[in-house]
Amino acid sequence: MQLDNKMIEKIEVLSELLGQSPKTILDGALDLYFKVQKEKQLEEGLSAHKKETDLSYDEFWGDVDFE
Repeated sequence: MQLDNKMIEKIEVLSELLGQSPKTILDGALDLYFKVQKEKQLEEGLSAHKKETDLSYDEFWGDVDFE
């Protein structure tokens, strides 16, 4: 895996500004990226599940007989 020169320069500048090592900055950025991606997957899964289980009022009560 390789980073382009512009990205390396950005990481080095940020490293100097924050007083952290480039490795710490990359680790933090990757952790945040993975967290966001996991949340997106969970939201998509919940959205798909909701579509499968969401019934309108008429659909829910349509087959119910009150006698």
